[in-house]
Amino acid sequence: MSAPRIVPVSGFAEPEFESLQDVFARVVGAQGRGGAALSIYRDARPVVDLVAGDYAQDGVQLLFSVSKAVTAIAAASAERDGALDLDAPLASFWPAFDRASTRAITTRMVLSHRSGIPALDRRLSLEEVLAGEDERALESQEPYFEPGTAHGYGAFTFGVFMNGVFRRTVGTDVGAFVAERLSAPLGLDLWIGTPEAVWPRVQGILYDPPALTPLRAAWIESSPIPAGTTSQLAATMDLFNSPSALAANWPSTSGVASARALARLLASTLGEVDGVRLIDDRGLDAMLQPRSEGVDRVLGIVTRFGTGMQLPFPQFPLLGPTSFGHEAAGGSAVFADRESGISVGYTTNVYPPMAGASAGFLALLPTIRYCLTH
Repeated sequence: MSAPRIVPVSGFAEPEFESLQDVFARVVGAQGRGGAALSIYRDARPVVDLVAGDYAQDGVQLLFSVSKAVTAIAAASAERDGALDLDAPLASFWPAFDRASTRAITTRMVLSHRSGIPALDRRLSLEEVLAGEDERALESQEPYFEPGTAHGYGAFTFGVFMNGVFRRTVGTDVGAFVAERLSAPLGLDLWIGTPEAVWPRVQGILYDPPALTPLRAAWIESSPIPAGTTSQLAATMDLFNSPSALAANWPSTSGVASARALARLLASTLGEVDGVRLIDDRGLDAMLQPRSEGVDRVLGIVTRFGTGMQLPFPQFPLLGPTSFGHEAAGGSAVFADRESGISVGYTTNVYPPMAGASAGFLALLPTIRYCLTH
């Protein structure tokens, strides 16, 4: 019988979080391959920074839907600066939506998945998406339900909407805004549209065969809303290890960051980090105020959203009512908790069978809670 392998762990954890090191190693060991990174800020300073398994110390990760949390912070920052009114109808600055069925849609509805357009009828190739055909398809799409009356997760259309909003109001796309107004002031390894020089640092994604719960399988079978563009493009999952995905400006999907950049970014929503705060208290309140609750028209499960952020729900419970963040199909996750003053970034390169935050991340939540209360 061969000797058991030892899961390598490097980095630091301050005394109150010391027990996380061994639990984190267990989590990464249970993945069976690949690795992960975990970073925690508390009261605007780093208290945990760990890397385990086969994962580079300076590694960055394709974020999938954690990108939506980055985009939500960008929107709140633009609103704080007076460049964007989240409650203005899109029709007031985007003529294609000035029609009866879409005239009520606001940017806040998009951010809370209440636009009524969570997916597109048209199937688009990667080449069409990269050429901007996704925006033209969005402009002609009829809502699946009356905007503002329900919520349905816009896995890809969220980003198409937000790029269109930013270009027409702020004057630049989301990726450029993130680079200039979020990443640069805080010194973050974070991009939407990643420069070629960074590509060698991106940790390649390892895929396990997909699986569904009985509830999810039944919902997909009966839902009138088609699979979103992300699912269509992901028919060959290696797309997301390609330069095309890394370079793409998809605010819903193609963000790339380190765990420490995510923790630092979310810390800057709670207060100043080295003199920089990206949003104000009004923006933070909006992220925590429930906008969408109940059964999601796309996912078929109970979900909860504030303005652009997921709030605790059964699949993603976080620490409680003052937590907000976002999970991702690829297993990574990010969140902050207003009461405890912590922010957490978790990245992994093992794409779990069940799309969403990895079982490893969910297993860490009770340990984080323990560390905060003992």
